[in-house]
Amino acid sequence: MRSCKKALNLIVAATLVAASGASVRFRLMPGGVYAPLFIALSFMVLAGCSQKPQDYGFAISNVAVDRGYQSLTVRFKPDMQLSSEALSALQHGVTLIIRLDLELRNDNNMIVVRRETRRFQVRYLPLSERYESKQEDSEKLQTYSRLRHVFAAIGDTDIHLATGPLPLGNYELRARIQLDENLLPAPMQLPAMFSSQWRHDSEWSVWPFKVSV
Repeated sequence: MRSCKKALNLIVAATLVAASGASVRFRLMPGGVYAPLFIALSFMVLAGCSQKPQDYGFAISNVAVDRGYQSLTVRFKPDMQLSSEALSALQHGVTLIIRLDLELRNDNNMIVVRRETRRFQVRYLPLSERYESKQEDSEKLQTYSRLRHVFAAIGDTDIHLATGPLPLGNYELRARIQLDENLLPAPMQLPAMFSSQWRHDSEWSVWPFKVSV
């Protein structure tokens, strides 16, 4: 749904820009050039948005939170399956970016204590027929013989969150994981907006825990 809204907003903006360059006569003509263009593109987007993925997508099935000194260590268990289009792009040299969003919220006053985003780069090495993965802010590369091993390793990553002192009480850790189509190569970004094959986002999941003495 998020990608559909972005695509529709882009169509509206592009149509307005195009229309602003047209003569007043053409813009005022009923059934002129730009109204049909907008309608046609909108139907294309809505048609793509109506297709629901069935055998691919991302989800988070479990999150474990361990407290440390003014910090949290988070480990999550993802369930990830690429669409045929995304898998084909990966195997033809496109680096995919998997994005993990975390949000720590104080359940007593609903204040967001900390937000964190981690990105994992995944690419395919055709000569060795192996997959390579690394965190975006790390130089450490890891290679795997199977894509499912890449996804399992991402789930085994310890995410350390510096929180500072946390008052006693109830907290929620919200998490979601997605395939970041905004970081695809530029020529692929617009087609990805229109294609349900690139919508892998999980829903936000909520994992409560308590800070006590």
